[in-house]
Amino acid sequence: MKQVQKQTRMPKWSIVAWPIGIAVSALLFFHVANPNNFVSGIVDKIGTVQAPEKFEWIEPDKGFSHALQNGYPTLPSVKKEVNGYTVEIKDVMVDQLRITYTMLVSGEKVEQLVKEALATGKDLKQYPHLIFYQDDYSLSSDIDVNIRGGSGRAELKLINGSHYLVFTGNYNLSENKNEWDTMDSMETILKQPNPVLDVKFFKKPFHDRVIDEEAVLAEIPLPLPKDVATARKNIQPATMNKPQLGDQEVLQGLAVKQVQLFPTVMRVQVQAQTKAGYTLRNLINPRLVDDQGKEYTSLEPTSLQNRNSGTATAEDYYLDMIPSLYFDAIPEKLALKFDGATISTMTTGSFRLELHGKFPIEAPFGNKSSQILNAYYENHKLHVVLPGEAMTEETQLKVDGVGYDSEITQNGTFIQTYPVPQKEVYQIDTQRADHQEIRMDGLVPILDGK
Repeated sequence: MKQVQKQTRMPKWSIVAWPIGIAVSALLFFHVANPNNFVSGIVDKIGTVQAPEKFEWIEPDKGFSHALQNGYPTLPSVKKEVNGYTVEIKDVMVDQLRITYTMLVSGEKVEQLVKEALATGKDLKQYPHLIFYQDDYSLSSDIDVNIRGGSGRAELKLINGSHYLVFTGNYNLSENKNEWDTMDSMETILKQPNPVLDVKFFKKPFHDRVIDEEAVLAEIPLPLPKDVATARKNIQPATMNKPQLGDQEVLQGLAVKQVQLFPTVMRVQVQAQTKAGYTLRNLINPRLVDDQGKEYTSLEPTSLQNRNSGTATAEDYYLDMIPSLYFDAIPEKLALKFDGATISTMTTGSFRLELHGKFPIEAPFGNKSSQILNAYYENHKLHVVLPGEAMTEETQLKVDGVGYDSEITQNGTFIQTYPVPQKEVYQIDTQRADHQEIRMDGLVPILDGK
């Protein structure tokens, strides 16, 4: 049987071997004849680091995976030893709108933390996250740029006999800087002569959320290739066809103004027109669909972002979609499709609040009733105690025409304080965003292939 198997295999190898030999010889010939072209074919499109076949520590979404498969590089890993910690940053991929990275923290300080945790009886096998939460602070990782969404994760891992704190992050970045932003946007950073992203390993007190109070244990600068700033393409809509919005009357118009293509994500700029008094809040199951039926899906379930929220009937929004068409040929036909829309309208109400009355009391919040759990006057301010669901339902209160100046959560409730004089009866005006879903087979043409 061994002889038979060898006889069946050997002819196949002999047939394949000589073309492989020719291919290798040709490759070596071109390498010798033109080494620069050879290198440019295997090195990534930006920087000088060859992208790995896969990310080592994270599970990337379709946006990052597609960019990696098309030669967009991860940044070189950086390692630094400081304050008893060994900090390594790797698996970094960044463009103007997104970043993913892994921070590995090891060293004598980590081993000391593990030893102290075990000495206090903490079960790190069942609850490995306990090592990240010490007496009055937490260990964390962050990047020094304005984040607009995404998620992070922390794990404790035992690798080759050493303990590692592993921080992974997948974040959406702020492209532009607004006046209320506390950190720089990617636009600001990329305009610098030598753009750098700082990744920080720090301990943050539980009782303090102020950035200046963070105790930075290690700071790792990541130089950004210049090409990150220019890695952008645009699709300008070319169509005379009108959007299909069903027979509903609230969403009166929807148009795609531009599609920006970045290596890991597409940003679809949308303008909506609604009936007076209504606001578009979200599209249901939005996706881009090309002429081959391929779908590009929303990066997040609630990714419709308002650029200029207000009371105008025409407003600008954007959707982030993956994977990106940045590396692909632009399709002849392209359209934005969705299964419906979420619309909101503001409803108002009013009632009188007696400071020394009986609580809780029923209160009209928009088109539904809620409760005022308690009210008391203290430190020259009126304190109003509300149930937790009132916060999530976007309810706004004014006391004698004055809005609240502070808000805290406490035992499932939240307390708002109003800087008004003490009196027996107050006039309370309420405003609440009421949401409704409108189902339709929505279609907005972008490219018609004409």
